[in-house]
Amino acid sequence: MRHIKSSQGGVALIEMLVALVIGMVVVGAVLATYLSTGQTGRLQSALAQMDEDAQIGLRILSSELMMAGYASPVSKDLETSVLVKTYNGRPVFGCDRGFQTARENTPAECGGSVNSPAIEITYEADVYNSVVTEGKPSDCLGNSFQEGQSGITYNRYRANGGALQCTGPKGNAAPLVDNVERLQFWYGEADSADPRKLVRYVTASVVQDFNRVLSVRVCLLITSAEAVITAEDNALKFYVDCDLVPQESTDGHLRRAYVGTTALRNKMPF
Repeated sequence: MRHIKSSQGGVALIEMLVALVIGMVVVGAVLATYLSTGQTGRLQSALAQMDEDAQIGLRILSSELMMAGYASPVSKDLETSVLVKTYNGRPVFGCDRGFQTARENTPAECGGSVNSPAIEITYEADVYNSVVTEGKPSDCLGNSFQEGQSGITYNRYRANGGALQCTGPKGNAAPLVDNVERLQFWYGEADSADPRKLVRYVTASVVQDFNRVLSVRVCLLITSAEAVITAEDNALKFYVDCDLVPQESTDGHLRRAYVGTTALRNKMPF
């Protein structure tokens, strides 16, 4: 009887190793894609959050600055035809190191102890240019003006505790926008001989007369809410601050400076 040999094909060791390597490469590529996509998503989310915070902060300050110096006319000087208003004081006032604690409903004075620029914006609040609370105009925090008060509001803004903060004329303060690391102001001052000619932008300590300020340039240094910079994102550590000085972020948070300029329309000469 003839014996028939059956040949059985087996998987060689080298084939198993090749398949294992190919599988590891595929898994590694999928994992790398997942991690890269996740990091890209976190960066995009952080940048969107920063843009939104900056837009809100700049919109609040721009709206306030457009109201600076506003007041209702009560009479007119017959000789000069100049309107006499309920408020004729300075529309804005700034200090490079913040304000002293002011009495209620009184203008601020410089005297802060920290390097935190602050601005005071003054105007007559009414039911048309402020949030109406209990049927009455209000300050930057929504506190309504009670009967017997003039309605002149002194809204003071600065960066404090990582947020854009407003202090109302009564001295109470509250944060309005988070993730604001620094707030910087430059004041556009007109020529003393020609009130229609804006000659320079300077910080508060250099302003000669705040009644000649025609516009204000604002810079918000915004940070990301979370630390999103990894070792692979070394280039994202570097940014330019409000003074146009290159800086490096050392805590993993993104930083970006946002700038806006607003004309004080109630002070523009005609």
